[in-house]
Amino acid sequence: MAINTHVTQEKATSVSRITLLLYGIVVLLALGIGYLLYRNVQLNQETIRQRTQLQTVVQENQLISDRQQLQFGMKTFVWAIRNAMLQNKSGEINEYFNTLVKDRGVQEVLLVDPAGNVTMSTNKKNQGIAFASRYPAYLLEQQAVYFSNKQLYELSAPVNGPNSRLGTLVMFYKPSPILPDSLNAQ
Repeated sequence: MAINTHVTQEKATSVSRITLLLYGIVVLLALGIGYLLYRNVQLNQETIRQRTQLQTVVQENQLISDRQQLQFGMKTFVWAIRNAMLQNKSGEINEYFNTLVKDRGVQEVLLVDPAGNVTMSTNKKNQGIAFASRYPAYLLEQQAVYFSNKQLYELSAPVNGPNSRLGTLVMFYKPSPILPDSLNAQ
């Protein structure tokens, strides 16, 4: 009987060691899974931070590029408008406006006389109105090509003749989105 008790004690000790080993393995697995979940959260946060940083850099670069291109385009467009105004060719100016407004992003182009009245516009309803009644008056006060990066870019440039200011050219431009809407939603 003593042998039986000794064998039973060895089996019980063996079973408790196996149980202890299994519990140890379960604890190690739980710790491993916990670490992996923690690391996943950290990596997700880092990815979001990097994406936000990248979007900021891209937006700044797009703004710089848009500003340079639009200001240069506005300078050359003013020269064409000036030439047509000096030759009294309003039909040519109208043709320029209609061609320009077909380009993606150009919302409206206006020619304002020195008195502040809209003489030509791609939106015919605005022709003949006082510019300041519908648009910001500071656009008419600029002495050089002006660019404002609001949601709708505002550009204005004086049209100068040989002796005086002939008017002001104003353009409203909607920049293209940096990323498609489906990617911005993420």
